[in-house]
Amino acid sequence: MTEDEPVLFSEELPGGAMWSHVLKRHHTLRLVDVEGGVNVGTLLYNADRLSERYNMPDTLKAQHTAFITKGRVLMSDMGCALCSVTGDTSGWHDTICGHLDAAATAAKYGVARYQDHRNKFHRDARTSFLVELGKWGLGRKDIVPNLNFFSRVVADEGGALRFVAGPRPLGAFVDLRA
Repeated sequence: MTEDEPVLFSEELPGGAMWSHVLKRHHTLRLVDVEGGVNVGTLLYNADRLSERYNMPDTLKAQHTAFITKGRVLMSDMGCALCSVTGDTSGWHDTICGHLDAAATAAKYGVARYQDHRNKFHRDARTSFLVELGKWGLGRKDIVPNLNFFSRVVADEGGALRFVAGPRPLGAFVDLRA
């Protein structure tokens, strides 16, 4: 995103919130980690042809990489570029480890239902994805491997994947250009 590109709108989402948007060609979406240590689980689809969606294996093998950062292109299952990463102060975004389901979320964070916690409730990423996909006429069969912006996962010498925790800078951002 360059200095001369106008900001069309800005929205801050609380943890666990979901959101979807059609990013028009040549527009940039900037994701900002305002708290330090967030994860933005992301699914990508072609808005003009919803059957075309992000393809993790093709994205990674075509660019000989295991993570996403500036200069990488996010490919569809039809071999087209959905968007490119044009700016990135984080330097590493996971596209291998997926998202938490209800059982994993409950084990990690406990259960916080809306009926008991109101706006401080939380739900798992899979359910959140399904709710948001439903707004576009999509469902379970349309969930594909997701990206986890601002999350770093590395493989150790034995091949086991490990989340790299620890402090991350406030205000880190990633720019996605359609």
